Amino acid sequence: MLLVTGATGYVGAALLALLRERGLPARVTVRSPERARLLPPDVPWVVADLADPASVRRAAEGCEAVFHLAATVGRSAEQTRRLNVLGTSTVLEAAMAAGVRRFVHTSSAAAIVDGSGLVDDAAPATTALVDPYSTSKAEAERLVLAAAGGGLETVVVSPVSIYGPSPAGPLSYNQLFAAAARGEITEVVDAEVGWVLAADVALGHLLAYERGESGRRYVLCGQTAPFGAVLHRYAELVGSPHRVRALPAGSSLGPDASTFASRSEVYGKLGPVRVLDPAARALGFTPTALADGLAATASWMSALERSGTPGGSDGSGAGRPATG
Repeated sequence: MLLVTGATGYVGAALLALLRERGLPARVTVRSPERARLLPPDVPWVVADLADPASVRRAAEGCEAVFHLAATVGRSAEQTRRLNVLGTSTVLEAAMAAGVRRFVHTSSAAAIVDGSGLVDDAAPATTALVDPYSTSKAEAERLVLAAAGGGLETVVVSPVSIYGPSPAGPLSYNQLFAAAARGEITEVVDAEVGWVLAADVALGHLLAYERGESGRRYVLCGQTAPFGAVLHRYAELVGSPHRVRALPAGSSLGPDASTFASRSEVYGKLGPVRVLDPAARALGFTPTALADGLAATASWMSALERSGTPGGSDGSGAGRPATG
């Protein structure tokens, strides 16, 4: 049995779908019975609070591995650290107490990027970014890597900016794509960052679980590209006339910038992102090209709109699980 935290979130839902497709039994944690309504009806779930070690340990009992995806972006610094760091510590302790063999932790490229923009799978768990999300993910990653050994195998997956189809709907950077295509967001900082499909991130988690070396990190990246080019291409694919104004790196969007637009400002303080990911490639990670991923995303989002499912506004998912 595999335990998944954050399974009702954007990446967690994609991972859960992949595990079910592969016939791997999975149990999930939810914050409340109401959240369980977001799950497929036959998925076993346990109510567990990341602030309550006993509840998480009960959820982990009898599990061979834990996939810890529950995290937040866009909340206050205190709330972000409480969930991303203290929550991770709670799940780690529960996994060890329950005799879990392997712990797969979802981190972020934001936790290891240096001032030049380099994201290296062999880097220390320190970041040049100073926002609460990035610093909390770096701190949580250090906890996980330090726990390797002593009966618990720990591996870390560090995705770059995540987009594309997910059973959870158009969350994460999809919100930014949709809002820009509707003309609701008119400016981003033209930072060059890494991009990766949610389905590829799910597969990267599975590869890390099956083949990863304990105490190692695996960076998951499809391709790097500037925010402006990505948003313009998405707008073209969905037939939108709207184009964002791509501000030079180092520019500010102001205090009212939405959650995922503000990530362009955060990364704009660094050099253009470059990715060294030989460890993930050695596992067999072969991500989708950005052009193909954007085409698939545009098709999916357009189908959602035709069915009456809104694309969401960038920022409406603040506090929802996300990475990048």
